[in-house]
Amino acid sequence: MLVQNSIPLAPLTTFRLGGEAKFLISIKTTEDLRKALTFCKTENISFVILGGGSNTIFRDSGFPGVVLQIQIPGIRCLDTDDNHTIFQVGAGVPWDHFVEYAVKQGLAGIECLSGIPGSVGASPIQNIGAYGQEVKDSILKVECMKPSGEIIIISNEDCKFRYRNSEFKSGIYQDYIVISVTFQLSKIAAPSLRYPEVQKAWEKYKSENLSKEISGLELRSFQMETLRSLVIQLRKKKSMVLDENDPNTRSAGSFFTNPILSDEETGQFLKTAEDLGFENPPVYPESPGFKKISAAWLIENSGIQKGTKYPGGVGISENHCLGLINIAGTTAALLEMAESVRRSVFEKFSVRLEMEPVVRP
Repeated sequence: MLVQNSIPLAPLTTFRLGGEAKFLISIKTTEDLRKALTFCKTENISFVILGGGSNTIFRDSGFPGVVLQIQIPGIRCLDTDDNHTIFQVGAGVPWDHFVEYAVKQGLAGIECLSGIPGSVGASPIQNIGAYGQEVKDSILKVECMKPSGEIIIISNEDCKFRYRNSEFKSGIYQDYIVISVTFQLSKIAAPSLRYPEVQKAWEKYKSENLSKEISGLELRSFQMETLRSLVIQLRKKKSMVLDENDPNTRSAGSFFTNPILSDEETGQFLKTAEDLGFENPPVYPESPGFKKISAAWLIENSGIQKGTKYPGGVGISENHCLGLINIAGTTAALLEMAESVRRSVFEKFSVRLEMEPVVRP
């Protein structure tokens, strides 16, 4: 186990922000993790977990403890039959690498989650989702390590997945460290076209390109890979795919989650919107008694435009108003901008936006 001292954190996050970590330990095996936890306990020093760095914000002062960078590899097939294939995937595997691997085999369940940055270990924590899919629908179980070093297996049901949340993010498993995630993907389910934007892109592609006859597994693999490509194209247009040549991707993707309001709160919001002259703002069913409101709509209609620059070298993406970006700034400036956006939305619509990325102490 190698303990590194005074490591810059900015290069390890998609925001490219943050000071130095007092210590950094790269974790490639469960034994590495167990030794690192023992080190932290022996030295009486705090630690945080870092995966792909796409949902983490470090302060300008850095982190005074140990950053455990999870890099546990491996994609292992546990079982396969005529309908499904089950994989156990190491927490350090880049998420999109796993998606690409599955899609090339014609497996459905995570194809619309293509292009999302970060690691597999973060996927159950956030219950990542996009374009009508959520990872909770493909996860069977999550293997974790307690701070004591004990390994525990947590079922899908016990994760208590909800919109961009789980027991790992804001529940009883917050102190547990994800080692691997087990997924069940389908050989027979149709590619997901639930999201209108994806369906429109798919229909356009079919009308322009699918003139030849393809059948069987070849057709399925072709469909899945084509859909993945279309999803990535949609995300790139919004600067939601990491690209060193696109400064608008120096972000955490969507900075705010879509607010979930009770039916009563939704009624109040619709009345406020109507009084302001807005007709039919986007409202989506979430669960019994609750509705989902578009955070992007709230930001745009509170008067904040794409491409807006804020003091301190930060701003709003030119391609998506949910993308808060670092141009050449600081964490302090980013968080001040985020609070300004939240305040603008609340003052106009009385709806509070919640940040999706986690700010480390």
